[in-house]
Amino acid sequence: MNMTAGVIEYEGKPAVLATLFDVTDRKRAEEEKVKLYEERIAEEKKHLFEKEQILMDLHDGIGGITTNIGILAELGQKASDIDGVRKALATISKLSHEGISEIRSFMHSLDTRELSWRTLATELRSQGTGMLEPHNISFDLKCVVDDGPEQPGSLLWVNLFKIYKEALTNVIKHSKAGSVGVVLHVSPQEALLTVEDTGIGGEAHGGAGRGMSNMKRRAEEVGGALTVSSGPGTRVRVAIPLPLKYPAQGMEL
Repeated sequence: MNMTAGVIEYEGKPAVLATLFDVTDRKRAEEEKVKLYEERIAEEKKHLFEKEQILMDLHDGIGGITTNIGILAELGQKASDIDGVRKALATISKLSHEGISEIRSFMHSLDTRELSWRTLATELRSQGTGMLEPHNISFDLKCVVDDGPEQPGSLLWVNLFKIYKEALTNVIKHSKAGSVGVVLHVSPQEALLTVEDTGIGGEAHGGAGRGMSNMKRRAEEVGGALTVSSGPGTRVRVAIPLPLKYPAQGMEL
């Protein structure tokens, strides 16, 4: 409350006149305005951070692919035998498909209308089928989304998708697996992605390689953790606490 008071004359005698004003609604409106402003600033920081990280990822990913394509094209032009030219063209074709997949992933992550856990699950299913079936590896994906979790942001989408692709690439290259099972379980407290194969497990899965360190780094970028366990088969588990945290910025969003 606000109060004003003063001395007046009432019926020939001095008196005190006091007025009390209820300012509860005004204070609530002011507090709500401050809260909305702070939320807006936090959201802008989040979007700026995500944009910077995605642009860096785009530079490293697509930039590296196009650089390799250029180098291979030059080598193919200089090759003196037809086998060398065919080998260069085959690698260029593979890199081109990889680049298209990268661009598609980025486009999905930037379209906020499409960012949902179920849409992500659809993309994971499509990617898994496309990668594993040509190698005669059976594939199954289950998605469980509880009520209430926040939807994935652009950076979370990109990092989780790339961790997933790297895990499947390791299965194809190292595991000698006949099948792969994937589970995406999202609750209000956590997003959990598990990729489990029926292969030989152990170091043959490439656990000490650069790909695995990149996967762990990507999980940490969105405040999560990646663990790998073996045998029989190999199990890759990515756990990301919700609401999302960005440790690199030292802030919670």
